[in-house]
Amino acid sequence: MVKKTYYQILEVDKKASQEAIKSAYRRLAMLYHPDKNQSPEAEEMFKKIAEAYSVLSDPDQRKQYDMDNEPRAIQRRKKQEQMWQIIREQKQREARTIQMLWEFQEQERIKYKEREKEAMNIMYV
Repeated sequence: MVKKTYYQILEVDKKASQEAIKSAYRRLAMLYHPDKNQSPEAEEMFKKIAEAYSVLSDPDQRKQYDMDNEPRAIQRRKKQEQMWQIIREQKQREARTIQMLWEFQEQERIKYKEREKEAMNIMYV
């Protein structure tokens, strides 16, 4: 299911005025208010309408919402997420390599100490 934008929820154009947004909100709020509409999805839709109105009615929040949901911004966010995923994978590989190197060095230290003990035993026998 494709997530609806706040503009789609309120059934207004992206360039709608504050008055048009307020009018759409009032119309839809009356239509989907749980006290007036007994359908099971009415309450959920009413919450979505209220959330959409709270964002779109505030000019600052609306501006930020528009910038975040602009197609270029979405693409840029996806690219950033891919980049961070690559960085995380690289860091994990580096950590595994360091762990393997540390284990190898530890094994070599153990072998060296064993050889040293054997050499000491040979010297004092």
